[in-house]
Amino acid sequence: MPAAAVTCSAPTIVAGPTIGPANPPTGCQKPTIASSYAPVLPAIGQAIHMGVRNVGEQLTVQFPAGTSGFSVISQGAAANPYFQVQLASGAAANAPLPTPIGSPNNATFFTYPDPGVNAPSDRNILWSGPLSPGFAAVTFPNTTAALAQADAGLPTGTWSFTVSDLLRECGNFSDCNDPHRGSTANVYDITVLTRSGGIPAKGALDVAIYLATTTGLKASDAPTDPDLNWVVQRFAADMARGGICLQTVTFYNLPTWAENRYAVTTVGTAAIVDPCSDYRQMFTLAQPGNTVNLFFVDQLDDSDGPPGSVTIGFDGAIPAPTTTSGTVAGGAVASMADLRMAGAACSGSFNLNCGPDVIAETAAHESGHTLGLFHPSESDGSSGDSFDGLVDTPQCVCEVCASSSTISNCLNNSGTSSNFTQVEGDVCHSGTQVCGGADYLMFWQLTGFSAGNVSPQEGQVMRMNPVVRPL
Repeated sequence: MPAAAVTCSAPTIVAGPTIGPANPPTGCQKPTIASSYAPVLPAIGQAIHMGVRNVGEQLTVQFPAGTSGFSVISQGAAANPYFQVQLASGAAANAPLPTPIGSPNNATFFTYPDPGVNAPSDRNILWSGPLSPGFAAVTFPNTTAALAQADAGLPTGTWSFTVSDLLRECGNFSDCNDPHRGSTANVYDITVLTRSGGIPAKGALDVAIYLATTTGLKASDAPTDPDLNWVVQRFAADMARGGICLQTVTFYNLPTWAENRYAVTTVGTAAIVDPCSDYRQMFTLAQPGNTVNLFFVDQLDDSDGPPGSVTIGFDGAIPAPTTTSGTVAGGAVASMADLRMAGAACSGSFNLNCGPDVIAETAAHESGHTLGLFHPSESDGSSGDSFDGLVDTPQCVCEVCASSSTISNCLNNSGTSSNFTQVEGDVCHSGTQVCGGADYLMFWQLTGFSAGNVSPQEGQVMRMNPVVRPL
């Protein structure tokens, strides 16, 4: 069952200044950003900066009594030789990950890949794989098993982890074609964030929205623009279902060169795996601070999008390396092409014909990814990692839910990786645990069945992210 929304005051909409350099930077930017983590009571914690470390190096850190969450943020040096990994299916992002992680008494807490092939909900940490080149966060908790441990508190004492990345671990995969697999040549700047105080019942979040548009819309318009106000109100209502109150939403302008460059942003595999793509470079303009960073563009072009589909949002990483705003992985992008498609359709419940509704739902969905949430079901609706790590979110299982005319082409039946039946809203809205989820905020597809629902455990994961302040 979806969670009930918490009661929040209306967010404050602020018109910020124009940010970013007056002229385009020279070359590819891969900045390393110091964490701005600042726990707010009743949560306590610290940011432990461990410096630049070599792949393969084992590090230790002390967790005090009552530690309930942590995040290991790894940021690759700009001079690293390897930001991509070659797999049989093509290039993938060489994402950093600390593996293995050991808890006190030499117990293995997390290793990738999971040697026991446990269900996602039974793992201590669910890692998103090769989504961000060179910059990533591994954040606990984000599974059902992890939430139970977070609530009880993690073991006190010395924890260890090994600096690593996908290239180093690549030899563990049958589809690894990279001639440099196993390499320890990369180095990463490591910061560990700890948090204690348990899972808060309610949280606060600030959001920064950067306007990459050539339409003439400016940040100064935001406090009074009715369509932008509708976006913020709907966005806030969605987050409230996860127990999070949006407090300050600041709109920023970008310099003219950035508006022209990023107003139409291309996403897809090639852009994802390349830290120098416009998609990645746009995120480096985000200002320092404890915010979720969203870039509103005029249009998204998806180089991998299937015919007939429209991509309206894309996230830099799951979760993002929050509290280090300004990296190539520290943001999400949403199309505001439909901003002025409003009118009578914008009233009451979500409506696909209301452009501000679509933008708000996209902003909230991408913010959920930033804070650590996965899709309850991926488009193939098959098994294993096609579902998130939370037992209270509905799944949509293709071979159970698909229509009689398409069920034979489910991925677990005769479908292939390039041709399979997708589980869409029309078969995933029954409200059951095996054929549900279309009404949830984090469903992979935005449809007329979308209602912004959030499960209790989804809300807990978001509220434990370091960028969310307990209320």
